[in-house]
Amino acid sequence: MEPSQEALCRGYTFPRRIETHVKICVLALLIERVAERACQKSWARIRHNLVTLQATKFSNKYFVFFERNQPSKEAVKVFQSLDISIPKRVLAISSR
Repeated sequence: MEPSQEALCRGYTFPRRIETHVKICVLALLIERVAERACQKSWARIRHNLVTLQATKFSNKYFVFFERNQPSKEAVKVFQSLDISIPKRVLAISSR
């Protein structure tokens, strides 16, 4: 029996993975709907407003850190509507 077939035959692995996948998808849909209602915008518009928020990795001989860019006015409004604080300017610092 091939390894892929063997994994399918183990009754506990495959059904549990499908069930978990479905639960994650339902949770994601619920999060989308809550955001749409709080912002009074479509999910596509919310995503469009947030896609510009990015983090950049910087490094030198001693440190590595991640810094976010300046959020757009629309992104700030989304965060405020959802009662979520905007991420800190410097997200993480670590030594090399």
